[in-house]
Amino acid sequence: NQGRASDNQRLFNNAVIRVQHLHQLAAKMINDFEDSLLPEERRQLSKIFPLSFCNSDYIEAPTG
Repeated sequence: NQGRASDNQRLFNNAVIRVQHLHQLAAKMINDFEDSLLPEERRQLSKIFPLSFCNSDYIEAPTG
């Protein structure tokens, strides 16, 4: 059914846009958090997990 296919495409497009927005927001939050750290806090935290790393950076997303 053509109408159902276009509805599904519209929903998919909306989902992709929202996921991209959430990824950008998460990346900004990480950067803002890192920027707020004192040098010693940053050094201690980098022992636990790498800074400037967002898990969703490496998730492949469909583009079409």
